[in-house]
Amino acid sequence: MTITQGPGPTARVLELHRIKSPALNDVELYLRDSEPQVRAAALKVLTGEARRGAAPYGTGDTLAWALADEHEDVRRVAADALRGLPELFLGDDGVAALQLAAARGRDAFVRETAADLLEILVRGAAELYAQGLQEDEAQIRIQAVLGLVALRAVTEVAAAADDPSREVRVAVAEGLARLPRPASLDALVTLLTDHDPVVRMAALDTAAELKVPSQLVGRVINSTTHPGWQVRRRAVLALGAAEPEVAVEPLVRALRDRTVDVRRAAVQALEQWAGDHPEVVTALTEALTDPDPGVRTQVRWALA
Repeated sequence: MTITQGPGPTARVLELHRIKSPALNDVELYLRDSEPQVRAAALKVLTGEARRGAAPYGTGDTLAWALADEHEDVRRVAADALRGLPELFLGDDGVAALQLAAARGRDAFVRETAADLLEILVRGAAELYAQGLQEDEAQIRIQAVLGLVALRAVTEVAAAADDPSREVRVAVAEGLARLPRPASLDALVTLLTDHDPVVRMAALDTAAELKVPSQLVGRVINSTTHPGWQVRRRAVLALGAAEPEVAVEPLVRALRDRTVDVRRAAVQALEQWAGDHPEVVTALTEALTDPDPGVRTQVRWALA
């Protein structure tokens, strides 16, 4: 909503410039004026205060939302101000305005400006989080990993795959599921051979979420022979998300695992292919003699 106040736009602009050390509330009425020259003047006043180091709190957010103004001149003033003041603080509201402008800005200049500013913000935040990876406390490093994942900073997240803390490596393994490939897969390959079973299980869960890309297949299959049955079970479940051409053979072997929970996981993974892979039907039929009654019941359901 725009508001007209005073005898004319020129008079309102002059009135605006007479305000000393304006707070955001002092110029809010002018920012909603019906005349674009008044709105532009209000933005220039805020920009001037920012250049003097006296910007009112919320100036950055206000300039960011002005990128959506209906008049090109006002948008241009806001864009020039934001480009000229990259150090200006932007809160969540301002970041949301930039994201909106970058995606659906009214003109190319606005979209480009918003995209550039977002890149600067992400780069700065990524540097800050990357510094957090050097902190002594594991909890701080975990928060740094989570922040880097949110920023999709795949290189920095991958660098934490050899962190001395198990909890940090688990956070990395879980975060890699949401990051672009192939850099994320390189780190996941390392985590799939981690000496700590908890880390390896987290990496197996991520591999399953990614549908076990070809780069990871060998490591996942190797995990089906791990000494820890929990790791073997996770590996078997992960193979259930892979292509049958690579998954069926190791899953059939897992039907003979010494641990009942692994065998049950193998039946669960193989069930989806019982209808169109004869070798799966054969293996499941043989598993009807399993010593565990729960496995036998599960097999009967899979073959039904």
